[in-house]
Amino acid sequence: MHEPSNFLLTSLPLVTASESRQFDQLAEKAGIPSLILMENAALRLAEVVTHHFELDPPKRIVIVCGKGNNGGDGMALARHLRNMGFQVQVFLLADPKELKGDAATNYKAAVNFDIPIQSITSTEQLSELVEPLRSADLVVDALLGTGITGEVRGLYAEVIPLITHNSSLILSIDIPSGINSDTGEVCGVAVRANATVTLGAIKLGLMLFPGADYAGDLFVGSLGIPDWLLTKLNIRQFVATQEIVHRVLPPRHPNTHKGDYGRVLIVGGSPGMTGAAIMAGKAALRAGAGLAQVALPKNLNIAIEASALEVMSFPLPETEEGTIAPEALSVLATRLEWADVIAVGCGISRNERTQTFVRQLVSQVDKPMVIDADGLIALAGHNEILKKRKSLAVLTPHPGEMAALLSTTAEKVQRDRIGMALRAAREFNSIVVLKGARTLTVSCDGTIFINPTGNAGMATGGSGDVLTGMIASLLAQTFIRHSPIPNHQSLIEAVAAAVFLHGLAGDIASWEKGEVALVAGDLLEHLPRAINEPELANPLTLRPLSPFVRFVVRMRK
Repeated sequence: MHEPSNFLLTSLPLVTASESRQFDQLAEKAGIPSLILMENAALRLAEVVTHHFELDPPKRIVIVCGKGNNGGDGMALARHLRNMGFQVQVFLLADPKELKGDAATNYKAAVNFDIPIQSITSTEQLSELVEPLRSADLVVDALLGTGITGEVRGLYAEVIPLITHNSSLILSIDIPSGINSDTGEVCGVAVRANATVTLGAIKLGLMLFPGADYAGDLFVGSLGIPDWLLTKLNIRQFVATQEIVHRVLPPRHPNTHKGDYGRVLIVGGSPGMTGAAIMAGKAALRAGAGLAQVALPKNLNIAIEASALEVMSFPLPETEEGTIAPEALSVLATRLEWADVIAVGCGISRNERTQTFVRQLVSQVDKPMVIDADGLIALAGHNEILKKRKSLAVLTPHPGEMAALLSTTAEKVQRDRIGMALRAAREFNSIVVLKGARTLTVSCDGTIFINPTGNAGMATGGSGDVLTGMIASLLAQTFIRHSPIPNHQSLIEAVAAAVFLHGLAGDIASWEKGEVALVAGDLLEHLPRAINEPELANPLTLRPLSPFVRFVVRMRK
């Protein structure tokens, strides 16, 4: 009896092109012929055509096929759609004699079913494709699969823009043609689809930008391969799902008290930035911590007392500029001992003496820490501090802060988000949360969670402070629940769950406020619903999908 790995219970696996091929090979070795996999792929695709696009016979569907297995999927789909009563026309960008294996088999079947198939092998013939594309109710991109790495060339490079610019509705099979399935990069040109059905397992590049944008609404279709086969590949990258929330925040036992849910200490705040620390403290409580206290410069203490009734405050010695002074470390001793998790950096400022305080705090206090904002800037160029820490450190940089930590540029960080996050996690022996569209949670052991929730409205001041408080809160609860020492998986899941809920709260807020008007305080307001109804992250179709197809992310509004 095979059991799925624990990560597979809380997340959707992401595979590289190589892992996808290995997955198919394992299925064949287990007794599932590749022709059956292609048939299952076609059935999943047909379901999305009828249930997501809500198309019914006799709508017109044009399928543009390449000569590989992606084209074979397209021709198998053509047969099923024809059986359902759709008007189907296939364009094959190859001489039929070039087809091999399963693609050749499905070509022969399509011909026997009297499906119109027109071969296009030269630039001069491309004009014959324009009018069918424009008049089709749906165009299916079955040109290129996951194998492409270099630039798209030849006839394919001419056909791809033709499809994108002349089609009103496009469905891509497995991955939009021209997108690198490992990185999400555009290989010169790429189809910009309204939806993509990725098959078997989600390809990594579909969850990364720009690939995610080209994919449109993303579905994953089952090929009939059991999940436990994936454990043989030791997959380390995942999409966080609602299941991770249930695992990290199980139902509470009635016979408990506030001490059973963790104590969070927020160290931050400075003149003009007090709100950052306050929001982090409120977020810690909203996310379930039993107690939260904000330690901030003494002259700002009244701000906490007046605006955050449930959050305790602790005044600290301050510099002449009103920021936290280095001598605050000794004053904080009792609070540091009290806390289960410490969050440092929210609104703390870049005052030179305050930055010294941050470095002393991180290096001398052996407690789990979440480090954000100017707390990270204080550590830039002082890598040895993080390397020598024995307790957990969670770093939550945006691209600019990551660039400072790694002595590079934000542009380079954005070009290789996964690589940079992995480098930082390993170099600093930390869990790294690289913020941005599709926020990454990365562990030093190579585990990666890509977050599917969130929206552009969250690109507003204070959103990161709310996330810091939430991460600290879920970690504190995890440390209490798994006392004395949580395993590494429970810790990275707690961080990934916080990121997931943070994005979902933003999504729920956007349904009411829109994206333009969204502010960080809206996240706090809608966080309770996100926690209580994490299934709201699952997009739905008006015609319900079968258990064999999962709607992963809605991109097209």
